[in-house]
Amino acid sequence: MSSESSESSESSGSSESSRRRRSRTAVFLAASASLALASAAGVASSTLEASTELDAEFGALLEEHGLAGVVWATVDGERVVVGARGLADASTGAPLRPDSRVHVGSVAKTLLATAILRRVTQGALSLDAPVESLLPDLALDNPWRATHLLRLRHLLDMTGGLDDLRLWHVFGTRSRPDDPLRVAFDDDPGTLRLRTAPGSRYSYSNLGYTLAARVLEASVGERYEDWAERELLQPLGLRDSRFHYARPGVDPGGDTRLAWGHVEGGVPVVTPPTALRPAAQFLTTAADMARLARFLMSDGRVDGSVFVRRDLLAAMGRPTTTEAARAGLRVGYALGLSARDRHGAVGKCHGGSVAGFRAMFCLYPESGRAFFVAHNADDEDAPYDRFDARLVEALGLRGTATPRVPGGVPVIERGWSGRYVPDPSRHSQAELADRLFGAWTLSFGEAGASLRIGSGAARPLERVGPGLYRLPERVQASLVLLRDPQGRVRIDAGHLSLRRIGALEHAALWTAVAGGALALSWWLAAVPLRAWRRPGAWREVPAGWAAVALVIAGAAFALQPWQRFADLTGASLAWQAWFAWRELRAGARPLRGVLDAAAAGFGLALCGVLAAFGAWPLATWRF
Repeated sequence: MSSESSESSESSGSSESSRRRRSRTAVFLAASASLALASAAGVASSTLEASTELDAEFGALLEEHGLAGVVWATVDGERVVVGARGLADASTGAPLRPDSRVHVGSVAKTLLATAILRRVTQGALSLDAPVESLLPDLALDNPWRATHLLRLRHLLDMTGGLDDLRLWHVFGTRSRPDDPLRVAFDDDPGTLRLRTAPGSRYSYSNLGYTLAARVLEASVGERYEDWAERELLQPLGLRDSRFHYARPGVDPGGDTRLAWGHVEGGVPVVTPPTALRPAAQFLTTAADMARLARFLMSDGRVDGSVFVRRDLLAAMGRPTTTEAARAGLRVGYALGLSARDRHGAVGKCHGGSVAGFRAMFCLYPESGRAFFVAHNADDEDAPYDRFDARLVEALGLRGTATPRVPGGVPVIERGWSGRYVPDPSRHSQAELADRLFGAWTLSFGEAGASLRIGSGAARPLERVGPGLYRLPERVQASLVLLRDPQGRVRIDAGHLSLRRIGALEHAALWTAVAGGALALSWWLAAVPLRAWRRPGAWREVPAGWAAVALVIAGAAFALQPWQRFADLTGASLAWQAWFAWRELRAGARPLRGVLDAAAAGFGLALCGVLAAFGAWPLATWRF
């Protein structure tokens, strides 16, 4: 993301912003409630209302969790409710209005997918066309090319096997709003390396949607933002929405209707541009999202003519090609929407988050109902699901759960007991962390089945069909047991595919990592002790001084802005230097004593594990 930020807002400090926010919130929450009808213009052929009950509840939730503001819309047939509570800018106390624009992050993918479906409807693109034929200059690394070509459908279904992103795509200052889309790929051939056979497994990928936008640009012969605003947003009546980047404010390039984003402590921030903008950049209003919801649940006609084919709209959120879908699991992702089973209702949804904003967009086509909610506050600990749950309740969407199958777990399914790790990991850089901390543990026996995610508590699973199991709070099957084409045991939850990991592999990995951590602790203690006891002893323990350098580098990281995590800075250079020194110098001199030898061995083992998982050298500006 960009280094551009609200210096004037941040200079006063988070504590002053919080005091201003608390002192003015009550006034502006009441004021914003009176604006709930302000966005009536443009919501054609629908009834616009304000919900006093939701206003009060959402205002209370904002206060309880220290969030800046929220805008929302509900659709129930022809009836549309649009509302807003809270602040557009916590530093000035400006109220958030129902017609305020907000960033919606990855909800942009739904819009991009709809734009491509428009081109498919026009006959200019085919979902089954190989991507390499649409982009002849693409240097795609597909080990399965002989049997599984990467197709446009796979990009929109997130089953292409591409990695999600690189850290520099999000945490850095390189990106500019007018960068060509190829910038996200050109500097790193690894971004075009497929990790699974196309079409077989879902793995969330911002890179995949950025590549899909390159296909769209090749098809229309211009920037996707220009074409999509003219050929998609205007015909659908989304007059207050933008694909082009903007920042709040009145300065050049600013948007006075765009709310400020906020991070923890109520500090206003600017959402910076990103190299993955087709996957995460879209500005809109609650009323425009209500219009979009009504179109996506329609027969696809605009002014009496087919705009997007009805079968294509129906296919959004209905995965068909994956191993899990073929095994009977209905949750999953397809053509820009995800089948989401939450709060007692199954809908077609897309969530999104960028610096300072969170959003959720959900459709329930069978009932003609939908909701959109966006927060201009990005707080990892905030219970955003409580807003979603209340909207589901307000729309009366709670459904009937799939009946459970009576009896215990069949003998053949008990063989799936064990520990599972993501395969593939959403982020290739996070594969090691997923192996260590992201394991799922399944237990099957005569009495039933249970699932434990990470270190959380085990939860019972209800059997609802052959190989299909549901968490108690879900309406339909939550995961499926399956075997891959090589016969290996796997499970799939629609949004995540996992393979079983052996106890020996798991123990060896933990031994290397834990031993390396202990080695670092040993050297951190040994260096100052030896230097104090024997002058000149520090020269004998270069590995120990490398451990000290690690601590200094970590402190430097903590002090620099989070937006610069993936930039080439003094902190990242220090971090990189530690790993290089640790590897090159740890065994350069004879080390005295068994503890020194063991520490050196475990330190090198840690370096080996990090290298095997692509985390050594730890050059964050290349991640």
